[in-house]
Amino acid sequence: MGIRAMLKKELMNLDGLDLMTAEDVRNYLKAHFARVANKSAHSYRVISRFNEYHNQIMTGTDTKELTLKYERHRLFKDILYKKSTVQQWAAKYET
Repeated sequence: MGIRAMLKKELMNLDGLDLMTAEDVRNYLKAHFARVANKSAHSYRVISRFNEYHNQIMTGTDTKELTLKYERHRLFKDILYKKSTVQQWAAKYET
C-alpha cells in the first residue's frame, strides 16, 4: 500500500468506524481462506464474486448480493463495507 493510500485510509478513520475498503476486503478474504487447506480455487471464486459485486456497485447496476451491505464515504466517495457484514458474507461461502 502506498503512502497516499495509507494517508487517505487514516483520514477516513476506517479502523475506528469498523469499515473496510474493497482492497481490505480482498486481503481479508485471502487471509480467511488461506487458513483452510485445499481452498485456493474456492478462495479465487469468492474473491471473483466479490469483485463482480464491487464492480456492479461502482457502475450503478443492480446487484445480486443482498447480504453484503456497503456505504459511500461522504468526503472521498469511496465504497466501504462494514467488517461484520464482510465476515458474515465470507462465512456463508466457507463450505
